[in-house]
Amino acid sequence: APTPPPRAASPRPGDWPTDVGNGRSALILGAGIAGLVAAIEMRKLGYACTVLEAQATAGGRVRTVRSGDVVRETDSTQVCQFDIDDNLYFNAGPSRIPQHHEFIVGYCREYGVALETFINDNRGAWLHSPSQFSGAPQVARRLIAETRSGISALLSTAINQNALDQELTAADRANVLTLLREYGALASDGSANPTSRAGFPGQESVGSRQRDAVLSLRDLTELASSVFWEQRLSFTHGLNQQPTMLQPVGGMDRITNALESVASADIVYEARVTEIRKTANGARVVYSDSSGGSTALDADHCVVALPATVLAGIPNDFSTAHQAEIAGFQYSSPVRLAFQAPRFWEENHSIFGGISWTDQEITQIWYPNHGFQSANGILLGAYIFGGSAGQTFTALSPQQRIDRARAQASNVHPEFNTLAQHGISVAWNKVPFQLGGWGISTPSTLLQADDAIVFAGEHLSTLQGWQEGAVVSAYAAIDQVVQRDLATP
Repeated sequence: APTPPPRAASPRPGDWPTDVGNGRSALILGAGIAGLVAAIEMRKLGYACTVLEAQATAGGRVRTVRSGDVVRETDSTQVCQFDIDDNLYFNAGPSRIPQHHEFIVGYCREYGVALETFINDNRGAWLHSPSQFSGAPQVARRLIAETRSGISALLSTAINQNALDQELTAADRANVLTLLREYGALASDGSANPTSRAGFPGQESVGSRQRDAVLSLRDLTELASSVFWEQRLSFTHGLNQQPTMLQPVGGMDRITNALESVASADIVYEARVTEIRKTANGARVVYSDSSGGSTALDADHCVVALPATVLAGIPNDFSTAHQAEIAGFQYSSPVRLAFQAPRFWEENHSIFGGISWTDQEITQIWYPNHGFQSANGILLGAYIFGGSAGQTFTALSPQQRIDRARAQASNVHPEFNTLAQHGISVAWNKVPFQLGGWGISTPSTLLQADDAIVFAGEHLSTLQGWQEGAVVSAYAAIDQVVQRDLATP
């Protein structure tokens, strides 16, 4: 078969004539990552840009909560009670950056946003299920070592019993057996072998450790008896969930703050879009300001960088197909809760950064990846991705969420009951002007322009839920604008 041609790179800065926007204008709706990037890059091309942002600050779902900040939902208001400290913050939205997300990393480099390590896979963190191992949390390194050993021993047995002779030559047999002995830390005869890879008795807690002993190996069938363990062992093998990732020093909003400072002259804050219309030569957007006054703006182009959940409620002239896709677009329903606490996870359990998992509703407990050994830290006491647990927690009051999360987190860390304080939550389905987490529908029509109107946002990318996806979608929208202008000089 002939070799297919190389796939063209997605649009990006440098692809477009630098003067293509001279004398032309664009309205950009929403000052999240996609809207800010569109404004910055289109300004470089000569477009006169106006960004309409419904809130008093930019950033969209990039939200870092600190002492005194107010979290508003459609039916509640919370004030963050954390102590005032540079280390005490809560990334309520995006929290980590894969190393290969070159565009968002590039903006950090260009605008001086310092990055540090985000530990996505800490082998010293815990895995927990109330229904297995008597409800005792399991140190991740033990389960990983036991699983590797069990699978390696099983495959070695199959090879030694000649079960794979059709697949392996004699030389292959020897090489694969050597690989398996190393991979699974097997004994010389290919059997599973207890080693220090799994840790040692009492490794969970300071003061109860027996470093001169090794743990007995549990049978592979016990480890394979629950989907929970299987899923956790594979999670960080995903391309966008690498063991080691990145985060901005001081909070994720350092990125949107930097982008906002570049685009600030073009942003109109507290501008709530009330209509999006087509005109003979472009688009018209009507918005209301903080005093209730109404303003209409015309432009050659309109870049709509709003969540579909919000866009569905704004009167518009979109095509029937665009309207239908917007109305049916689905979003996740994530919920996050954070608590301030003395760093018992470091002092009592030697857990420095990373994530523990539980098959309770709260799903994950995150430990701060910065400020090690300082007095206090911010624990993510729950990160619920969505589904029925997300819907359940979204329906609760903020205090009910705190109580429920505290009770479940205490099954993993009993210290939670007495030491975790100042709980605060964000249920993204109830956050005004967002009304959802990340897009989970597959876009089609919204990837195409509707006359002078184009669409952007992470939900319209192959990297849904990631800041990089928002950037890529902004580039695609810019490309549609540029191609239209090149075709009609």
